[in-house]
Amino acid sequence: QRKRAEEELKKHRDHLEELVGDRTKDVEDAQKALVNLLEDLTLSMQDLESANKKLQELDRLKSMFIASMSHELRTPLNSIIGFTGIILQGMTGEITAEQRDQLQRVYGSAKHLLSLISDVIDISKVEAGKFEVYVEKFSLDGVIREAVSNLTPEITRKGLDLEISLPQDMQMTSDRKRLLQCVLNFLSNAVKFTEKGGIRIAVQEVEEMIEISVEDTGIGIKEADVPKLFGSFVRLDSAIRTITLGTGLGLYLTKKIATDMLEGSVFVESRYGEGSRFGMRISKGNA
Repeated sequence: QRKRAEEELKKHRDHLEELVGDRTKDVEDAQKALVNLLEDLTLSMQDLESANKKLQELDRLKSMFIASMSHELRTPLNSIIGFTGIILQGMTGEITAEQRDQLQRVYGSAKHLLSLISDVIDISKVEAGKFEVYVEKFSLDGVIREAVSNLTPEITRKGLDLEISLPQDMQMTSDRKRLLQCVLNFLSNAVKFTEKGGIRIAVQEVEEMIEISVEDTGIGIKEADVPKLFGSFVRLDSAIRTITLGTGLGLYLTKKIATDMLEGSVFVESRYGEGSRFGMRISKGNA
């Protein structure tokens, strides 16, 4: 019995030694795999650092390009617009009806190109995080009136009704210039795509936020096209598309400014053939 017991113990001991050997090998394999993994991670980190340096360099070059384009392209365009305007005003002498028509085409095209360049530069700055916010206290009424003043000639030419509804002396603390840019984009689109009827600008407080909306009786937007509206370079098909100029960047830039800079949101409601309502909600600030 003792001999059998010793044999059994030997078998168990041998089996345990085999198990220990197997486990030891597994641990050694795992250690080797871990070492290999750490080496791969080190190489990956080095690759990431190298890629990050390249991206930083590309970002620097992009910023240089934006600054260069801002100066190099806008400066000659402003000269074209300025001197063409002088000629159209008759300050250099009388011009024929045909010359006036051609010069107005040059003037309109130059203004359109300048608008496109400015929008691209603004979007590039926003996406690069280089768009600075200048906060100040101001009257919202003044912003709305300034936006309307910019588009009054076109509103009058089309014979559109204009209604403005906003609380008196509403003060805000935000970036006035960028807020004006958003309101102008909404209002100019409303004027552009409205041939009859009117436009209503409304301001109200909603859930401790300021809501600014522009409603029109224009051509409206198809339901399937609504999700595309705030994308970049989007111009939807419409009956008057061929006679309306646009960069396809206005709404995209407006959304970027409203969400990334003014910490707000944008919205749209539309019925095809009946009209649209675009708007934004932003904080009133510490006014």
